[in-house]
Amino acid sequence: MQSRLLIINCPSDYFVQVPIGTFGLCDYLSQKNILAKILNLSLYSDTEVDGILEHYLELFRPTHIGLILHWQETAEGFLWVGEYIKSRFRHLKIISGGFTAGYFGKNLLERCWFLDYVIKGDPEKPLELLLGGADLPEVPNLIYRDITEIHSNEVSYSIDQETLSRISFCELTYLYEHELYIRAVEEKLGFSLFIGRGCKFHCDYCGGSRGSFKQHSGREKPVVRTIDSVIADLKRLKEFTRKIYICYENDRGYIKALFESMKEERTLVKIFQLNYGAWQLFDEEFLELYKDLFIFDRDHPPLFELSPEVFDDESRKKIKHPNVTYSIKELKDNLYTINHYLGDSVKVSLFFSRYHDTHKTYNDMKKEIICIFRLTHDLFCNNLNTKVHYDHLSTDVASRYWESYVEHPEDFDTLMSATRKLKAQEQYSFPASNLCIYIPETLSEEEIFRCELLISILKILENHFYELFHILFQCLDELTGELIEEIITEEYTKRPGNVFTTLNDYELLNFVKLKIAQKESLLSRIPFIEDLTSLCTKKAMCQRRPHPYKGLYQASQPRLNLAFISVNDHDYLDLHNFLKKLKKEGPDKSTPEKTVFIFLADEILSMSYITYRSTLKKFENGFPLDDYYVLMKKKGIFDIPYHKDLIAKLFKNDVLY
Repeated sequence: MQSRLLIINCPSDYFVQVPIGTFGLCDYLSQKNILAKILNLSLYSDTEVDGILEHYLELFRPTHIGLILHWQETAEGFLWVGEYIKSRFRHLKIISGGFTAGYFGKNLLERCWFLDYVIKGDPEKPLELLLGGADLPEVPNLIYRDITEIHSNEVSYSIDQETLSRISFCELTYLYEHELYIRAVEEKLGFSLFIGRGCKFHCDYCGGSRGSFKQHSGREKPVVRTIDSVIADLKRLKEFTRKIYICYENDRGYIKALFESMKEERTLVKIFQLNYGAWQLFDEEFLELYKDLFIFDRDHPPLFELSPEVFDDESRKKIKHPNVTYSIKELKDNLYTINHYLGDSVKVSLFFSRYHDTHKTYNDMKKEIICIFRLTHDLFCNNLNTKVHYDHLSTDVASRYWESYVEHPEDFDTLMSATRKLKAQEQYSFPASNLCIYIPETLSEEEIFRCELLISILKILENHFYELFHILFQCLDELTGELIEEIITEEYTKRPGNVFTTLNDYELLNFVKLKIAQKESLLSRIPFIEDLTSLCTKKAMCQRRPHPYKGLYQASQPRLNLAFISVNDHDYLDLHNFLKKLKKEGPDKSTPEKTVFIFLADEILSMSYITYRSTLKKFENGFPLDDYYVLMKKKGIFDIPYHKDLIAKLFKNDVLY
């Protein structure tokens, strides 16, 4: 019987992407007259997965199943699918591949009863031979079991440029329900464009680095496709999607040459929106090419990603090594360059992570934390369309960190134990977003607690009370960290239970207000703290209120609902201008500009108190609508259609009743 391979991307709650090499593998096998299809179970809900899997097993009738095990995100799904299939279809041979499968190799076969084969490294030729019926000892890169033991063949096959360039990585019809997949990836960064395999860089934390590739794939050096082959794939891809992602940059010169070739192919100009993951800073030639070649959507601008990982320049050199690094000053200068060429047409995301072995003391960590959040403030003040992310380090298998700091690194149980603890949030008292396996032993539990709480509190302020967040850094600078540290010491360190699950936004806001009010040295820097925090409280409460009824009825003598009105000494919500005013005048000499804020369901209206007093204030104790319109006409304050539209909007948002 002719072999038929069904490759399954195992279900995951948060990893919908099919490793892009899978499409190329199907195309390679197709050229060898071996039928292969892809089923992406991550596209379906938990209640659908069983039925979907049964349906496509019946429809395709495979002889072999390929289970993708590529990073920890799919590890639990890998076990479930393997056990599910083997318990029902004992005759099916199950193969696994991917970075994680290759790394654990023999141990994976020892641990997983359902698994028949593992392919370490490039799978094209090994699968061609295996599915073609070759003797198992003759199949390169293959790990397999017989009756008595597990055998590991030599990893002697790595795909070459010529072969890599003859196959397509953009033929989406190999994937069942590829339209559903395209919709899913377009909600994120788009379809990944395959450039090559391997990495010339050697970042300590990365499972896709040069040394890691040698560990899990036996690859000694990178291989890239010819530019012509990538161009051919782009021509195919435009029939499926117009949103693509590139995150492969061993050689920026190669990428710019690709862009030049795309410009020569006029059918590829202004066709795609490109999200771009960069290893290096952006030069002017790249930005010019990007501006000429790709499309922009102001409602959903494309994204540039940069990963400095740590703020401290010397630490970055140590973990990334000097050949792929840059200083924070150079990074900030580059953000200005991007802004000069592209303005708000693109967004930039900066990715920092914790914990690294360059930050071994609490003071190291505290300095790092404050510097990263202060950078967020600096970028905002300079109108740079940049988002700073600060997450737990994703410690991938085969990275130097994994090899150096994890007990039993080559045991698949190590990964599964950490994955399940993460899923249940059992390993740490603080919320963790990835495996977070490495934390320097030089940090005590109390110091880790303080680091995590400092970060959590600053994130609450940034996300929920961002006016206060930026004003704190504008007026207090590094004293912001000391302020939060004092609050942690006095209010949280001795609190029973899990502090992270009981953090209350409003309580925290009150602590900040009281701490500043109690200290003359701080109050002199933010004398308006009471007024500011009262606005923050009302804004947060109004934004979380139930959606208004939006009735069309208008009372003849309406009243203002003062729960949705805030009168303040300054226009804090015009934040950029308010920060400039603070910088120019100083906080203690800043002239009050009494402002009224009206909280609607989807927006906040603001007006000077003088205007409010002459207009809407009439409704505080009830006022006839007809008399209001007559009065406005008499005073000549705006025109009557303006007031009627405003009144209708206030009724629809329960501000007038």
